[in-house]
Amino acid sequence: MLLKITYYLFAFTYSLSNLAIAVQADAKIGQSKVAACIGCHGLNGNSVVPSFPALAGQDAAYITKQLKDFKGSSRPSAIMAGMVAGISTVDATHIGAYYAQQTRSAINKDKSKAAVLALGKKLYENGNPDTGQAACFTCHGKDGKPLQNFGIPILKNQHPQYIITTLKLFKDKGRTNDRERAMSRIIATMSDEEIEAVAYYSSYLTTE
Repeated sequence: MLLKITYYLFAFTYSLSNLAIAVQADAKIGQSKVAACIGCHGLNGNSVVPSFPALAGQDAAYITKQLKDFKGSSRPSAIMAGMVAGISTVDATHIGAYYAQQTRSAINKDKSKAAVLALGKKLYENGNPDTGQAACFTCHGKDGKPLQNFGIPILKNQHPQYIITTLKLFKDKGRTNDRERAMSRIIATMSDEEIEAVAYYSSYLTTE
C-alpha cells in the first residue's frame, strides 16, 4: 500500500512539473528534428537492431527527459552526447511528442523462452518478497503500458536485449538518472536470471 501511495504522489508531482512543457510540444516540429535518429532508432522510431531502443509509442515525457539527461551528462553516453549536442530543451519536447505518436512494431517472440517467461511473470506481477523486490507492474502497468506523461517508460514490445542491458546498467550504477533512484534500488537484489526473465516478460506482454 505504501509503495502504491508513493507511486501516485510521485506521478502527480511529476505530471504538474511537466504540464507546461507538455502543452507546448509539437509533434510536427519534432518530426523535422529526427533525421539523425533514424540510423539507429529506425524509421518512425522502430529500431531493427536489438541493442538500440524502439522509440515509437514511447512516453513523451520519458523521451524528453532522456534527451535532456544525455545533453546534461546525467546519463553519460559517448554516442548520444554527440547526437544531442545541437538539440535544445524545446527541441527535446517536440521530439518526445513526435515519437509518442508513432506506432511501435510488435516484437518477434522467441518461443523457446517459456520457462524464462514464467519466472518473469511471477516477478513482474508479484515482485520477490524474499529480497524485497517490488512488483514491476506497480509503475510499468499490468499490460506494459504505464500512465502517460509521468516519465515512466513503456516496456511492451521494447527489445528485451535492450531492457536487459539497461537493467544491468542500473544495477551496476552505470546509469543513475532514474528519479529518486527508484530503479537502482529495485534492481539491486536481482540476479542475472531474474533480470532476463523480467526483460522478456515485459517485452512480450499482451492484452489478449
